[in-house]
Amino acid sequence: MKEKPSLLIIGNSNVGKSSITRLLLPHPSKFKGKAGKKPGSTLLIRPITQPGLKYQIVDLPGFGYMKSSSKRREEHVKRQIVVHVEKHHAKYFLALIVINVLRIEDELVKYNLMRKDTIPLSFELINFISEFHIPHLILFNKIDKLSKRDSVRVLNFFIEQAREHGIQLIHLNDHDFEKKGVVPYLEFSALKKINIRKLKWMIEECWKRRKI
Repeated sequence: MKEKPSLLIIGNSNVGKSSITRLLLPHPSKFKGKAGKKPGSTLLIRPITQPGLKYQIVDLPGFGYMKSSSKRREEHVKRQIVVHVEKHHAKYFLALIVINVLRIEDELVKYNLMRKDTIPLSFELINFISEFHIPHLILFNKIDKLSKRDSVRVLNFFIEQAREHGIQLIHLNDHDFEKKGVVPYLEFSALKKINIRKLKWMIEECWKRRKI
């Protein structure tokens, strides 16, 4: 039997990847995976498929923010992810890059204060997926936890910082997602199902346009 095309879900630890996976499944109650109570608790790289689902979902382990984990373990998980994407990138018709909107200011302010020679982890992740030419969508999860005013401020801050690192973000509503040089984003809440219809529309469009 021919393997189904794959949807990649990737992001740092504890950003809501497993919760998003559940929303996309026809039979979420049969999904044995559990949203991790501790950062870094999802460790296995496994495809998820169900009857009635046109594609399979790969919910990659999270990395970063593993406060209870050793640096060596965190680097091991990161290497696993890199090797997996390098080997299987051609199978993916879309990557969902999940970012916890509540962590944005903390991550970017710390980066700017420390003046590291590297780039922030979120931008590193976006660039990494871009290198393999996998169509991708940034999901700013947990948007329901912020007021409208704060969400606009935080997202504008992220967009401005991304531009300084050579990443051009544009809202999904205003974007032809096949246009080169820009990355679409969408405010999202797995808990409140905010913008779930737009997400499913994007997935369906990318599935239709996938390279056979």
